[in-house]
Amino acid sequence: MLSLKMTRDLSIVLLVSLLLLSCSRKNGLSQSSSASPDSINTADSSKAGPAAAASIRLTYEQRQGKHLYTKYCAVCHGEEGKGDGFNSYNLDPKPRNFTDTIYMSAFSDTRLLETIREGGRGVNKSPLMPSWEGRLKRVEIEYVVFYIRRFAKSN
Repeated sequence: MLSLKMTRDLSIVLLVSLLLLSCSRKNGLSQSSSASPDSINTADSSKAGPAAAASIRLTYEQRQGKHLYTKYCAVCHGEEGKGDGFNSYNLDPKPRNFTDTIYMSAFSDTRLLETIREGGRGVNKSPLMPSWEGRLKRVEIEYVVFYIRRFAKSN
């Protein structure tokens, strides 16, 4: 026969177990009957959005360039390179639209590197574009160019 204390302890354990079980089912944490207890529920990658798919296809250099572009360039040139960044409305002339395939194909990578390094004034473009030579290393500027080139190719 069980003592009163053991019965109470057993009741508490059962109650807590039932509460945990019911909470896990309410939160969608219960496992289906076809899945083994050790299986991991993974998301279906075919249902991922286009942004996720695009970021998967980036090379190492483009990922580095995306990080730098987002930090330093997107405020004027826009997240998608269309020249419509947050600060673009305050600028005249407007920032370059990198999705313009015809315009961008006229520039070599060397010319783009020079433009980013020296700023607009250094290449007889808008003096509003700052020189990034003091902030970015040459390899970082190259990464930005690799990323910027993607904008014209995606259209």
